[in-house]
Amino acid sequence: MLNEYRKQVQRFIRDAKQQFVDIGDIDSYINRARREVAMRTQCIRILTPVSGSIVTIQVLTPGSGYTNPTVTITPPDFPSGALPNPRGQQAIAIAQQIGGQISNISVMYGGDGYFTPDVTITDPTGIGATAVASTNPINVTSAQQEIYNFSDVPLSQFAGVKGIFAVHGVSFIFANYRYSLPCYPFTTYQAMIRQYPQQFLYVSTIFSQYGQGEGGSLYMYPIPSTAYQMEWDTFCVPSNLITDQDQEAIPGPWTEAVPFYAAHMCFLELQNLNAAKFYLDLYDNMVHRYSGYARPGRMINPYGRY
Repeated sequence: MLNEYRKQVQRFIRDAKQQFVDIGDIDSYINRARREVAMRTQCIRILTPVSGSIVTIQVLTPGSGYTNPTVTITPPDFPSGALPNPRGQQAIAIAQQIGGQISNISVMYGGDGYFTPDVTITDPTGIGATAVASTNPINVTSAQQEIYNFSDVPLSQFAGVKGIFAVHGVSFIFANYRYSLPCYPFTTYQAMIRQYPQQFLYVSTIFSQYGQGEGGSLYMYPIPSTAYQMEWDTFCVPSNLITDQDQEAIPGPWTEAVPFYAAHMCFLELQNLNAAKFYLDLYDNMVHRYSGYARPGRMINPYGRY
């Protein structure tokens, strides 16, 4: 994808032989254009993960007397409903014993759809071994933690995504119910909601944004008493394209607008302000049209009910 962007920008600025603008500068302008497109159109929209795969199983107590141990992992306790495993997938693991004690548990297949999996070890003769499973990073609260930074939210499973620059909404999953939290301005939150910072711990019902952009942060109240699943509706910026094999997170049709903004930056470098304005106007017109194409108006139903 990076090479396609380069070729299109070089066509726009009439510099196929790289006589006027250095290729490194073009790459820098392309990545700047990609961030501009992502923020302008909010086209990289991600729901943060609330369940995942099992990555490791740690032996807590080795037990004794084991000869042929079998590891049993509970079924997926929180399938996400998303592809490729909408109902989750069962994880599989095997245990190794040395001298009758469980020495290690290897995850053969991590499965999918896990939040708090349980692991049991059974054997005809062995007793006493216990283990705990860890999933890949999911978005949860921490006990007595009020502040949550955008940069701490796990996004590693989304290829080509660098980080969050805005949060559109927050939902909590509690007692088999997903509910959306109202957001209050921080001045209101500070003056009227945050009176009892540590005396009352429970599942959060209100949030407020303090920091902004990629350095943004959210405050939660009541301060969480334990780990609760949080599903953030986020707008993200893409990672830089360094090689042509890097993943492009910006979806079509907005990828077509990237070279226009990058060409605008190139003409600014060349001090050709007329051409720079021309390509900026083309870019503005294009992202406006594409956003209109991709987001048609919809009627809920003939009776106006939700």
